[in-house]
Amino acid sequence: MLKNEFIFFIFLFTIQIASILDANSFKKITILSTTNVSGRGPDSVVRSLVAGLQEINVDYNHNPEDDAQIGDVVVVLSDIGMLSRAINLKRSGQIKLLLAGPNLMIKPSEHNNILSSAEIDRVIVPCDWVRTAYTEQEPSLTDHIAMWYAGVDAARWMPAHESARDTNKVLVYWKTEPESFCIEVENTLRKFGFDPVRIRYGAYNQGEYKNILEQVRFAVFISISESQGIALAEAWAMNVPTINWDPETLVAHGRVYSECSSCPYLSVATGLRWKNIGEFETILGNLDSYEFSPREWVLNNMTDRVSAKELLETIEKQIKI
Repeated sequence: MLKNEFIFFIFLFTIQIASILDANSFKKITILSTTNVSGRGPDSVVRSLVAGLQEINVDYNHNPEDDAQIGDVVVVLSDIGMLSRAINLKRSGQIKLLLAGPNLMIKPSEHNNILSSAEIDRVIVPCDWVRTAYTEQEPSLTDHIAMWYAGVDAARWMPAHESARDTNKVLVYWKTEPESFCIEVENTLRKFGFDPVRIRYGAYNQGEYKNILEQVRFAVFISISESQGIALAEAWAMNVPTINWDPETLVAHGRVYSECSSCPYLSVATGLRWKNIGEFETILGNLDSYEFSPREWVLNNMTDRVSAKELLETIEKQIKI
């Protein structure tokens, strides 16, 4: 009896080891991206994916110079030249799976319709309204799109002292012209007893942003569209809810978009949206009736680790097809 139990134990142990060794059905992920650094936008996506893969102990490399070092799964986050390189390697059989996006282009028809190349297994877009925009412009991509968003470093973007917040101070994050609208928003906040502090998109560093987020009760974002809204996620990670102007209309790049959002990942836990000053005033007048938990939402849904796991699931599902 003991001998049989021992044999059964060895059998189970062998299965567990085999399962661990076969946890990923690929050898290595290679991340290809532009080498120009700005600190925001595409760079934040690269940073998040690298950090997330490190956290979940997935073998990867980033922008290897030698083609021989490129893994069997490749994610081209940005840079059309890198995408062309990966397509050629996929044709040669070196790459098993090729994903492209989300920071390659605005319109999917750019660069001679390279996104429609048969070698690309999945085109990555950052949110649902961008998926709609892509499929409306290039219907051939409908069954080849995967949605994935970058995460944030929740250890870095963490409030130091919640009790130190000024309950009257409010961040106004101004991205969309005209300035007169931003001034109207600030005057509305003052009418309700708040003290607005303005930050202009592209004219601040992360240290300044984090310092203001440490102080404010909430943030008002003035942006007509966002493909993801990483600055929003950073505010949420700092436990700052956001009140977002979201007109849900966009005329740009020579077309009228059927769908659009300035806060595609906003939830009841992270904030509220409004379209006009009247709706904004209603929110301000009833602000005490809302209960937000933005940092908790980020920890559950949008950390680097969660983001990397989401991409890994997409990769595994595609490999099994």
